[in-house]
Amino acid sequence: MQYIVLDLEWNQPVSYQSAAFRKVGDSLLFEVIQIGAAKLNERMEILDTVSIPICPTYYVTIHPRVKRMTGLSQEILCDAPDFPEGMAQFADWCGEDCVFLTWGGDDVSVLQQNVDFFRVERPLPKTYDLQQLYSKVMKHSGQTALKTAMEELQIEEEEDRAFHNAMHDAYYTAQVFRKMPEPPRVLEHEVQPRKLCHNERRSRFRITDAVPSVAQALVSEQLTAPRCPTCGQATRLVTELVPQAAGKYVALSRCQHHGLLFIKVRFGFLPDGQKGMHLSVLPANKQTRAYVHTKELQYQFKRKRGDYESVDIEDLSDVFGSNMPFEDA
Repeated sequence: MQYIVLDLEWNQPVSYQSAAFRKVGDSLLFEVIQIGAAKLNERMEILDTVSIPICPTYYVTIHPRVKRMTGLSQEILCDAPDFPEGMAQFADWCGEDCVFLTWGGDDVSVLQQNVDFFRVERPLPKTYDLQQLYSKVMKHSGQTALKTAMEELQIEEEEDRAFHNAMHDAYYTAQVFRKMPEPPRVLEHEVQPRKLCHNERRSRFRITDAVPSVAQALVSEQLTAPRCPTCGQATRLVTELVPQAAGKYVALSRCQHHGLLFIKVRFGFLPDGQKGMHLSVLPANKQTRAYVHTKELQYQFKRKRGDYESVDIEDLSDVFGSNMPFEDA
């Protein structure tokens, strides 16, 4: 049996009001534009890698954020095979006796939706989540970013292998796989594709307000004295803006009339490539108060340890692809 470490890049509608999205809707929420993979044998030797670009059929305009992150453009993809042909090439490369390994469950969910939409008849092999195994072995709670796993296992990024290229990310994931204490234990973590669905509730939280930079936004009056959603008065932060993940911050603030408020800030990119922000201010409850205080303690400990010395707060590359819109989310 061979292990196929799989990674994808995909495009999305430039707008959910676009003609392309209205035509296909939730049947094709994301369209695969690159398949990347690394093939390993049972001795954990990398036998081969592959990159198959895919010419999109419906979302032919590459979203500016996707283009910037992946370097893939309409010009690069115009002569590539369509999805059914690309999948046929990929299946031939994989061979018969194999399983898929992914970092998290997003890739297999997007892949299955594309397989169903384009009516690719050949079923996908069983898929296993290496991220789950890594979190279990390393005793991490929640999900761990691939880049973080590489740093923890002392796997260095190579000059000619940039992130957000499907083949390169698959190669790095394979390197993490090889360094695991008992790699075959990944077979304990089968992952099933989940149904993707555009959720109007989520769309309210899309990045909207342009900002000059993350650093400038964090010290702006909008974030240091966020307005109470009930009375509109400026409030006072009672915690600092604590990093929650790449481009995401949380805090507690106090309104003199309405008490504690839960502050949630997201940074990302607008369609034109500018940096943007979404600010959410809600009444704080017991759970959100505890959550912020826990994050604050973790942040203080990691900062004292030096974990944030090399963090670039302006790097929002990991923001894209998070918070996948699953039907049961």
